[in-house]
Amino acid sequence: MMVRQVDELYLPTSASVRQRFRFAAAAAGDAESVDHERQDREAMMLGNKIRAPTSPSPQRPQAASEKLRLCCLSTLLLTLLYVAIDRLSLSTSDVVVASVKTSSTQYAYEVYPKRITQLDPSDNFSFVHISKCAGSTWIRLFNSILKLSICPEQENGPELSVFYQRNKHCKDADYTLISLRSPRHHVWSQFTMCKYSAWGVNITRDYKDFPRSGAESEDDEADFDTWLDHFVSMGDETNNHYNCYHPANFQTRVLTSSNHWVKSGIGGFNPNMTLAKKTYEDLDFVALVEFVHESQCMLYYRLGNKAPSVVTSYLNEACHCKPENHQGNGNGTVHVQYHNGGERSRLRDLPLATLSKVATLTSADSIIYVNALKHFMNEMAWLESDDALGRRVVCDDALEKWERELAYLDGGSFSVIQLYRDAALKP
Repeated sequence: MMVRQVDELYLPTSASVRQRFRFAAAAAGDAESVDHERQDREAMMLGNKIRAPTSPSPQRPQAASEKLRLCCLSTLLLTLLYVAIDRLSLSTSDVVVASVKTSSTQYAYEVYPKRITQLDPSDNFSFVHISKCAGSTWIRLFNSILKLSICPEQENGPELSVFYQRNKHCKDADYTLISLRSPRHHVWSQFTMCKYSAWGVNITRDYKDFPRSGAESEDDEADFDTWLDHFVSMGDETNNHYNCYHPANFQTRVLTSSNHWVKSGIGGFNPNMTLAKKTYEDLDFVALVEFVHESQCMLYYRLGNKAPSVVTSYLNEACHCKPENHQGNGNGTVHVQYHNGGERSRLRDLPLATLSKVATLTSADSIIYVNALKHFMNEMAWLESDDALGRRVVCDDALEKWERELAYLDGGSFSVIQLYRDAALKP
């Protein structure tokens, strides 16, 4: 088909412009080419080169050919615009940010400008540590590898609300960072921390009704369900959370609470979602536990050439989708783990009744997390564009790992693979 032949043409400009050319050419095709267009786009996102067919393609009608010529002309004009920008010596980030700020209908990238602008490593950083959202790992990374001025400095606390940290504990910070997590996986992690870690065993020792029947997988399932029942039946009551975590919308409470601690569960069943979204939007960097490596690539890129040399090494060696990706070799990254109990690769296999209780306790967190995932994929699309790294960073294995585990979001219709494709293929 003509679409597949056009896809092989080379335009002397950026990959993002060539991608727009392919979409324009596809729009000029007839209904017969729709399926080929879909296959081409999917193959492109999987990193496969699309080849022209060996058999001759039928001739297009004159109207379609005229549309194709108009599309080519539009693409050439866009190319001239990119050249003009280069001639004016404007930085790519300036152009992107201006596009986001000034256009209400057309976006270069659907991101918050502050989420893609450069961070100065010499400034003061504040990291809001949400319990069981990889906070200790990030703080160790900031201290030992990036050598940032980070507040708080301790890996194991204090774990404060955004409001309290900004206005009291770390009020001199230039940037505020945070890490969020899939609500279902976050609640499971809170439970296993209370049940298995030395800290959790110690602080729950006076609560004889804390569910701790055994260490087998089936014991964890039963104990988890009992633990959830305790909180679901409590409603707005917050007195007895076993002196550990109250899981009700824990992440949203960090975004909305004016208290310094949020473990007690105050406001967990009726959080202020307007305030939660506003607080989230005002953050300078949002990492996701499920995509911690990709989050690290984004942070490292934004720290720029003032950061330690290990940052550049990590970007070059690990932030790509080639077979020789070295993200697990320990260079430029760390991992903190407090216990090995309750490890489980798939939470979707838990009983439906148990998962329903988790959903009841995390309705607000799920809204915040889906919103964060959407913005995260758009930020990754920017990082992968020619305006930044110019190569894929979110790889197929990472997407496939979380496709089914995160499908419970948005009423069970969520697809992280489709979310990435929609962001990366957006013209």
